[in-house]
Amino acid sequence: MRIRPRHGCHTRVQDPWRETGQVAIIPDEWRHGRGQAFSSWLRGDRIYEVSSSSPSTSLSTISSRAPGKIILSGEQFVVLGAPAVAMAVNLYSKIDVRPSQSGRIEVTADIPLHLVGDADKRSSSAENQELLEPLRLAASATLDHLGTEERSVHVDANCQIPIGAGLGSSASTTVATISAVAKSRGTRLDRREIFKLAFIPENYLHGHPSGVDQATCTYGGIIQFRKPSKIKSVNVKRPPMILVCDSGIHRSTKALVGSVVKRSREQTEGFQTHLEEINTLSNAVVKALQSEDDNELGSLMNRNHELLRQIGVSTPMLNRLVAAARKGGALGAKLTGAGGGGCIIALCADKKARSRIARELRTRGGTIYNVSLDVRGVD
Repeated sequence: MRIRPRHGCHTRVQDPWRETGQVAIIPDEWRHGRGQAFSSWLRGDRIYEVSSSSPSTSLSTISSRAPGKIILSGEQFVVLGAPAVAMAVNLYSKIDVRPSQSGRIEVTADIPLHLVGDADKRSSSAENQELLEPLRLAASATLDHLGTEERSVHVDANCQIPIGAGLGSSASTTVATISAVAKSRGTRLDRREIFKLAFIPENYLHGHPSGVDQATCTYGGIIQFRKPSKIKSVNVKRPPMILVCDSGIHRSTKALVGSVVKRSREQTEGFQTHLEEINTLSNAVVKALQSEDDNELGSLMNRNHELLRQIGVSTPMLNRLVAAARKGGALGAKLTGAGGGGCIIALCADKKARSRIARELRTRGGTIYNVSLDVRGVD
């Protein structure tokens, strides 16, 4: 894993087990306190390269790209069978695939330091490798699907999507890996195949994913999704103007989904009421998008956030950011993704309002992304 800072000096660190033959290049600031955690990327049964420079690109390198996503309605309720409405956005992961020298699947990754949450920077070797293992599984599943036993594949991921922030970083890198590995073997998989294959690594990472993340990152655009695999494109003339604010507190989707499922079993009557309301809300969101009724869409987003708060997946920080966005003039604001941290989204009336909302959120410590609709999906 290559975690790249914006500025600063670097230090060369030799693989402590001397198994990979690689030299890690890390910023000097990591040598104190976080250096041990960082060098632990090199440990484990599988080889994960750490380096400071991008691998050389040759004619044999094949690439694919996939967008991130936001959820306009549904979130955790989609795991329980409710419909969700999601939108692909122009934050991307790019996967380069080339032959490996070792004869087996290798994985490297390039993640800008400011996109990694503090918990990930301090995490253990096993937790760090969890970020890369889904890409190895995606590559392996794709090769199995193509019926090839040969495993000489090097997967290099460049992700510009915040990790663990509810913006689909794992789904984006997974579907892009599947597409790139297939293309490297002379096959272009259709989107349905990519979507289905993506469940294998997503199951590893999230336990029992609904499928909405990989569906959105695969197909692009705005979709209405219901598990296990009902995907309906939502055609709009004018996509909503959305601002994303990252709280900087990143979390585990698997743990949050598990807690919601457990709570739904313990509080059957209350959750059933929420599920019925989310069904109505998600259908209303689709109508508001298609009729370009931003005021109605904003109201629906606000109610959606309140339901998520009631089931315990919001946090005081997210609630403060949502309140700040509304104070700044957002037509609606809500958390996006699994909750427990990560991002909120705010619906803006125009660019002037977006700038005003962004200023308000920055004063609360948020990182701002002005996103737009991606219509291509994985390519």
